[in-house]
Amino acid sequence: MNKLAFVIPYYKIDFFEETLQSLVNQTNKNFNVYIGNDKSPHDPSEIISKYKDLLNMTYQSFDSNLGAKDLEGQWIRCINLSKNEDWICILGDDDCPKSNFVDELYKILPIVDEKKINVIKTAITSIDSNSKIRREDLIHPEYDTSINTFWRDRNNQTHTSISENIFRRSSYEKIGFRGFPLAWGTPLVAWIDYTEGGLIYGLNSTQMCVRSSEINLSRVDSFKDQKQVGEAMVYEIIFSDYINHFTNSQLLFLLKKYHAVLHYYKLKNKLSSPILDLYGKYGGIKGQLFYLLREIKWKITK
Repeated sequence: MNKLAFVIPYYKIDFFEETLQSLVNQTNKNFNVYIGNDKSPHDPSEIISKYKDLLNMTYQSFDSNLGAKDLEGQWIRCINLSKNEDWICILGDDDCPKSNFVDELYKILPIVDEKKINVIKTAITSIDSNSKIRREDLIHPEYDTSINTFWRDRNNQTHTSISENIFRRSSYEKIGFRGFPLAWGTPLVAWIDYTEGGLIYGLNSTQMCVRSSEINLSRVDSFKDQKQVGEAMVYEIIFSDYINHFTNSQLLFLLKKYHAVLHYYKLKNKLSSPILDLYGKYGGIKGQLFYLLREIKWKITK
């Protein structure tokens, strides 16, 4: 039985064939592919027809565009196309796994199952619109907690997107996604939820080639406000659900980031306590002085 589902929420045609070709190139073909067309203006039928005999593929064209207002919802209805595979990889329609991606996954599944790990994170290679490498492989610790992965991401020591992650279906079905606008923050929080703050396996013997181009949703400035709401939600969930996993100094660091997002994008504090009180709780008098000086600076420069 195929244990892996590649789920592709399709909208952009620009690199779509290259993505399918990367799946054809897999040295291990024990996987299924599920493609959900988010009412794209670019019909992929001709490309899909070209590959229909080369991949175990299911294609569904949806009647409505969902991704522009609810990207998580588009991911969910694409996942719903899949069957009973144990593992799911949401693959961007412009991203490409290296040819040994599936092979290397199957090699480590016995130890992942033994340790009851629910999220696998592969190394990342960043590629441009010409499929040339922009950044060499970003690797991960073989065993790391999702809490530490989140911490490293917030400190710009790693990068988190959706495509380089493979997650256990049972965890997804139990918890789902949190409802982030544009799914901005979904991977960061989902991996903590699915592991309950516990282990992520770093699979560095293969790579996901993640596309970085001007047409990527993450580069469209018109969505900036929604992204910042998602950014604020990330910190709100940490402070409400995972506060006990961090030290006071780490919480102070995260609070400063949350505070800045609130200020610059004129959002309301949704934490259980006033910001000033939290600065005092995690940073003492120095923390509160930092808050006051920051507020004065912002008012002067307003």
